Amino acid sequence: MFNSKFKKALVIMLVLVMSITTVVVAANNIYTKQLTATYGRIKFEVDGKDVTQEIENKYDTPAFVVGERSYVPVRAIADLMGLEIEYDNSTHTAKIIDTKSDAYEAKITKLEKELEDLKKDVVEETDIEALEKKLNKEFGIYEDVYFDIVLKETRNNISVTVEIDFSNSTDRNNWNRMTTSVKRGLVEDITDIIAKEFPNLDITGSVYDTYYENDLMTFSQRKNGRISVSFRRSSSGTGIDYLDELVADVFYDEYIDDAEVDDFNVSSSTVSMVISFSNYYRDEWEDLRTSDIEDMLDIIADEINYDYPDKYVDIEIYRGNKSQGRYTRSYNSNYGTFR
Repeated sequence: MFNSKFKKALVIMLVLVMSITTVVVAANNIYTKQLTATYGRIKFEVDGKDVTQEIENKYDTPAFVVGERSYVPVRAIADLMGLEIEYDNSTHTAKIIDTKSDAYEAKITKLEKELEDLKKDVVEETDIEALEKKLNKEFGIYEDVYFDIVLKETRNNISVTVEIDFSNSTDRNNWNRMTTSVKRGLVEDITDIIAKEFPNLDITGSVYDTYYENDLMTFSQRKNGRISVSFRRSSSGTGIDYLDELVADVFYDEYIDDAEVDDFNVSSSTVSMVISFSNYYRDEWEDLRTSDIEDMLDIIADEINYDYPDKYVDIEIYRGNKSQGRYTRSYNSNYGTFR
């Protein structure tokens, strides 16, 4: 676009102007002088094309003549020559940079190499690893119990292990003091967060005691479905106390506050149970759909199947003295029916 002599002349002129400006600033000898300028005398041409108007429109600063000296915008000349301008407002210094010079290219190459070296030292974090960190940050301490949450991803499923160490008596005692509704709330909150991040995957998991190597709870949630939670009886548990607590919590979640186990029997093929609650909660019960009731009793049947995996489950529901229906589930099914 410009011959070499023209480029050298411009650069020399710019360097001289910048040198003079720097000396004036350094000397702190800044003053105002009234000058008479002539506009319209200087034109810019690039490859024979007049670009004067383009320069003036772009920079809003036309070239002008004062006396016998011509003044042109530094940035305009730099752009025409393929150079860059950096302006340091604190020192009032304009730097003209030749981005095609060997020194500049060498500096860029060095910076690019340093960037590549830094990238090698960075271990990229997967989505599942980031989510695992998020869950541990939020639920690593829950109701004064320390947990370690581990996630594993397969093509169709997210596996969750909420680890607790019962060798720590404080954690063990605090866990045992937690009601089943609070424990259920823990795994529900965890699965809710996972489901938002991975809406197209199923979720299965457990709360696992690493000391006795035993599941304390298991839970599962199909994509876009409701969570199913199963509570495990502790090694010291006897009778049906653990079912009493579970039944109370499951019905409490539906605003029925006095549900209890009235009868519990185990035969060669069937586990049967009677659950009753008072007529005081008639409205709450009648507001439930059949599918809601089946979901509630599925949770209870999950717990029964854990202890009696080869038996049918038969649960009859009473409100006051009146039977409300019967829930049945085959030993090889995950879901039952209520009629």
